[in-house]
Parts: sequence; structure tokens; C-alpha cells
Amino acid sequence: MLIAKKALLGGLAALVCALSFGWVVLAPVPTTAPPATPKATIQRAAPAAAPPSPAPVADLVVPASAPLQLRVASIGLDGAVSEYTQEMIDERGGFDPSEPTTISWDTTIPDGLAGTDAANTVYLYGHTWIDMAVFNGLRDLQPGAVASIDTANGTLCYVTQKTLLLDKAEYKTNDELTNVIPNRLVLVSCSRPVGYDPGIATVQNIAVVLQLDQEQTNAGC
Repeated sequence: MLIAKKALLGGLAALVCALSFGWVVLAPVPTTAPPATPKATIQRAAPAAAPPSPAPVADLVVPASAPLQLRVASIGLDGAVSEYTQEMIDERGGFDPSEPTTISWDTTIPDGLAGTDAANTVYLYGHTWIDMAVFNGLRDLQPGAVASIDTANGTLCYVTQKTLLLDKAEYKTNDELTNVIPNRLVLVSCSRPVGYDPGIATVQNIAVVLQLDQEQTNAGC
């Protein structure tokens, strides 16, 4: 039995050695890796192209020409414009439109035309302080009010800047009114203080200064 046990132990030892030897000698059996699962591709929509910017609108061009019609909606003014020449100034001793409803354009001003390319100021004269006088509303004209002038070439829009009240003698020498300023409009009339005798000649003028507004001219006024 002892021998048998030794033999059994030897056999076990041989088995263990054989197994150990097998671990050392036998090459590992290669294993095949499972095929890689392809990654899902996310399709992304291309970003939408930005809409093209609108092309800039060119400014409206109204070549300078004679004023034909004056409108100021805020004071209910709408009247035709007529020429006032040097001969008329000489005959009447100054600016004295023939009718209360007449709007007179000073044609003696060099380049005093209405247009987007005008080189000087347009001066318009009219009566006030009497019934039906065309410029009765001048004293109520507020800064920012819009006036339009129609010409043979188109319509121009002017915005009120200020109203001046000054002696007639001062009007002729006032740089603010007499300087050469392109694209300007000046509306002029007589001014009668409250209580002033209507039978006596006036000694003051009211002058409303306006400037051409290109944006409003583009859009129409």
C-alpha cells in the first residue's frame, strides 16, 4: 500500500509537472476578436446660409429747378409759387406779393433753386396777419414740422429748424438768413405784434428756417 501510495503520489506529481510543463511549453491558442461594431455616423444638416443683405437704396436725386408748389400739412398750407423778379422789387419797393394768397419766390438769389443738388437757399415770401393770408400759420410752425416743395423734377422734403422774429432792417444783414447755405428753405412774412395798428406798415419780419431732409425726400413726404 505504501508503494501504491508513492506511485499514486508520483503519478500525481507527474501530472502536476506535466500540467506545469504544459503551461510553460504550450503556446496559447490565439483567439479571434469579435468584429468591431461600426460607429453610427450622425448626419448633420449644413447650416442654412444667411440671407443676402439688401442692397443699399440710392438717394433720390432731384435736379435743382424752380419751386412750383409749397405744402405744409401741419398748418394747412398748400399754395402755388410764383416768381418775384428784380423788376417787381423795384416797382413795389421790396417784397409785396400781389394777393394775400400769393407765395412769391425770390428769383434774384444766385442758384436759389430747389433740388437735392441745390447750391443755395430758396426764399419764399407771403402775406400774414390778415384774413386768408397764405402765411398766417407761420407763427405756429414747430421745429420738426415738414414742408414739401414740388418742382418740375420732383418733390423735396424740408424739416423746420427754427423761427426767427427780427426787425426788417436786421433781416437784410442777418448772417443766419443771408449766408449761402445749400438745400435750405426760408419762409418770410411780416409780423404784427398784438395790438399793432393794421393800417401802419409793419417793422418786423418772421422767418422760418428749414433744411432739406434726404431720407424723407427718398420716402416721400
